[in-house]
Amino acid sequence: MMNYQEKLENQKTKLIRDGYCCFSQILDVSMLDRVCQASDRLIDAQSPEHFEARKSTGSMISVYEDTFFAELVAYQPALDVLAELGYPRPRWSSGYIISKPPHSPPLFWHQDWLGWNEPISYTDLPQQLFLMYYLVDTDQRNGCLRVIAGSHRKRHALHNIAEEAHSDNWSRYTDPEHLIYQSLSEEQALPVQAGDLVIGDSRLLHGSYANQSHQRRTVITLWFHPDFDSSPEPIRAHLNRKQSRVSDWPVSAQQQVQHLVPDYDGQKEPMALNRIPNDKLK
Repeated sequence: MMNYQEKLENQKTKLIRDGYCCFSQILDVSMLDRVCQASDRLIDAQSPEHFEARKSTGSMISVYEDTFFAELVAYQPALDVLAELGYPRPRWSSGYIISKPPHSPPLFWHQDWLGWNEPISYTDLPQQLFLMYYLVDTDQRNGCLRVIAGSHRKRHALHNIAEEAHSDNWSRYTDPEHLIYQSLSEEQALPVQAGDLVIGDSRLLHGSYANQSHQRRTVITLWFHPDFDSSPEPIRAHLNRKQSRVSDWPVSAQQQVQHLVPDYDGQKEPMALNRIPNDKLK
């Protein structure tokens, strides 16, 4: 059996090689219950139109809508995991409560990185990570995550439709037969238990299975920037400008996350946003 350090090295390798890794039971029982309560309040407040426009994704509710989520952003056990992976000074930019209703279709394949004009995007170094906390046990029946391992560093046919993947058309599930929703031979299912943490590179192609159960399936996705201080200045300038809503929170919530807020005071222009990798991604 591997000892803890060996397991950790395996997770580090997996994140860089495959684009993701998983950690069990990072949310303790009390924190999981509080996250569920805060999420349920926001989900229950959404209109039917909100979900109609997002049949494929489920709810897309910013964590800025409830100051409770400052506590989750600054949750020390998760920050400790990032530090153990080699990222002791991460920054945070945004996050969403993403809840797939009962009997809802698959989430389309997509990747989330916006900085493909930057040369560093074609290296092993992740510039943005998703931290996903699933609030219920998930498997293929109720909409667990699915990924294409290594697609953050290798081109795939789905990259040709990556820009379209973020359009309202795909969110509304208007073409169920399209490749963007289909199961692929190379996909990997990532079933987890409530309270587990999935960490992934934003460049990774991912989606989710349909929720065929009678209960909603909720995940909290937080976007972190693992080695912000070493990121190219255009990326830091973009993140510094993007991070504006923390100031809308009460001072107590601001204080919880202040050490995680991107801080750039240089003169470089923010990076140009581009969702499509160029031919450097082989």
